[in-house]
Amino acid sequence: MAVENAPARSVSERSALLRDEDSTSEQNDDPKNWPTPRRWLCTIIVACYGITSPVSASMVVPALDDMSKDLNIVNSGERQLLMSIFVLGWGLGPIILGPLSEVYGRVLVLNTGQTCFIIANTLCALPRDKWTFIAVRLLAGVMGSGPMSIGGGVLSDLWRPEERGLSLAIYTVLPLVGPAIGPIAAGYIVQHWSWPWIFYCTSAFAILARLVGQVILQETYTPVILRKKLRKAGLESQDDSSEYKSMKNLKANLARPFIMLGTKPIVQLLAFFMAYLFGLHNMAISIYQSVWQDQYGQSPSRASLNYIFIAAGLVLGAQLGGPVNDRIYARMKKRNGGTDSPEIRTVLMYPASLIVPAGLLWYGWSAEMHLHWIMPNIGICIFCFGVIVGYQCIQAYVLDCYPLYAASAMGALTVLRAIAGFSFPIFAPALNTSLGYGWASTVLAGCACIIGCSVPFLLSRFGPRLRERM
Repeated sequence: MAVENAPARSVSERSALLRDEDSTSEQNDDPKNWPTPRRWLCTIIVACYGITSPVSASMVVPALDDMSKDLNIVNSGERQLLMSIFVLGWGLGPIILGPLSEVYGRVLVLNTGQTCFIIANTLCALPRDKWTFIAVRLLAGVMGSGPMSIGGGVLSDLWRPEERGLSLAIYTVLPLVGPAIGPIAAGYIVQHWSWPWIFYCTSAFAILARLVGQVILQETYTPVILRKKLRKAGLESQDDSSEYKSMKNLKANLARPFIMLGTKPIVQLLAFFMAYLFGLHNMAISIYQSVWQDQYGQSPSRASLNYIFIAAGLVLGAQLGGPVNDRIYARMKKRNGGTDSPEIRTVLMYPASLIVPAGLLWYGWSAEMHLHWIMPNIGICIFCFGVIVGYQCIQAYVLDCYPLYAASAMGALTVLRAIAGFSFPIFAPALNTSLGYGWASTVLAGCACIIGCSVPFLLSRFGPRLRERM
């Protein structure tokens, strides 16, 4: 092999030549071949990055009364906007950050986004004007959304399909437990200090995670790893620089999530399903405090303790759903003669699709009939169990279908998810006021049952055919 001929070759050809020269080194460069403790360490750090944003999103719930007074808010819709605007930014950010990670690497975008989130989140404690607060809060949501999109790409880089169930269990549980932890902590913070301290405390944890990530996190995106290795070996030409850094290439990467959402039926189905689950989840979190204060007459600090059952359902679902997903995948793959198939992920979608509406009905009618306090909590626990299992199946299906562009695919899912997460908490108070908790939950559960059963059926029946057209 002549090194002087390398610049005339394409990136893929030079990468292949480099692999032939040092196959052992290249095998070690593949994140899937890293030692298991090293891969788990990266997974946990990304999950810790991911918990700070949802904690910040939900911590405002117990402080809404105090914040409304200081920010001169009297409209109930604007009160909910204090939480929902963050979720909107949190959902829209991955559309930009996900593709950027496929150009500049996972670590650079993750660390930069986390730093910007810390700044924006801290600034949320300063404004005394509602529109300034809402603007900064939106920015914090965008900047804090990196782990939600890039994290899926990191898992795709690190883990093989049969290993992803357990890693997804760890990765998804922390961001989803965050909205349950936030109100519990905030309930006691606002009882002893002013509401800006909820942002100071969140930023303090984010700074700690950022410092650890700076030391431990390593690049996992294989094209970027190879590009750096080529550059170090002196095999990268000017053409490589223009290929990866030109504005045209950047625009192509930023447009990819929208293209995938507009042209891939699989992405469209899963985006619709995830959006509904995400909307229900955020709506439940936003109104759960008021259920206990209005229906059961509990104090804010005591009412916030009921979020423990939301966290319990999410943790239980993550710990059971992930390993079960892996076992089902391994067994079905063996039955198929060792052939991989993303449709295997739909097997667990069916029970999850029935658990979600069952939990909603239990929770809604228990609150409506003012049953013992344990009854609504059992219902919300069942509901959250089904939500996180559904999340894991959706994310695993996407990672199996689009391993190279996993971050862009996850970013595509966030478009509808952002709209649902933003709008559901806003209309939730009006829905419960007009229909009551029981009938409102019945309507939402009916929609969840129809959507939840239709999506896995369509994917299992037509998924292979749709993937052939990708």
